[in-house]
Amino acid sequence: MKYFRITQETDSKVIGRYPQVKELKIPFHEARASQWGKISQWKTEDDVPELNQFVLHYNSRLSDLVSNNFVIVSSGLFISEKCHQILNPFTINGNFHPMTIFRKGTPHPYSFLWYEYGAKSKIDFKKSTFIEYNDIIEKTGEIIPIDDSEDYKVKFRKLYDEKDEKGEVGWDLTPTVLKIKEYFDMTPAFGIGLICNENVKNAIEENKLTGFIFERLDIEIVFADK
Repeated sequence: MKYFRITQETDSKVIGRYPQVKELKIPFHEARASQWGKISQWKTEDDVPELNQFVLHYNSRLSDLVSNNFVIVSSGLFISEKCHQILNPFTINGNFHPMTIFRKGTPHPYSFLWYEYGAKSKIDFKKSTFIEYNDIIEKTGEIIPIDDSEDYKVKFRKLYDEKDEKGEVGWDLTPTVLKIKEYFDMTPAFGIGLICNENVKNAIEENKLTGFIFERLDIEIVFADK
């Protein structure tokens, strides 16, 4: 199975002004907009802010994946109801919440797809493979065993500090094989971003959904069986 990283369309010919949504119909404090700044800490539905007061920028167009300055792709998506319906048959690692975007005063039903950053709780770090990687000089280093996300932080910091002392920049710990404990057709993936398989990509493209950009992954993705 082929896998792809999902990013948002930024071409003004497709979406108009970027980001498409950056304002609310009500004051930020009434919408609990400060919650967006700590989305990684959300635990329950009570943490989700007001979702029915978004305003499309007057120089933007509605698309099926809407860019915005409230949440980045690694933590969630603003998607059309048509997109939500097309994704329903797939196994999606995330939760859908109804939301509304107003265009020239007219409400348009959308959905907010919220998911765990990097799906850290679903990653089998010990069975994944991480390597030293430099995106400036395209140089790979040794394989670094990782126990969990906290161990990753420690070893990334150690690598960063060691390279910084030598005056070297651009180093990272990057997965070459990522083992995920459950099966998903679409999921955030630690160190990669939001990913999907070719079935999801094909469904989005065949239904001419707008706002999506797909990038083929050269990282091996291994899921548990369905």
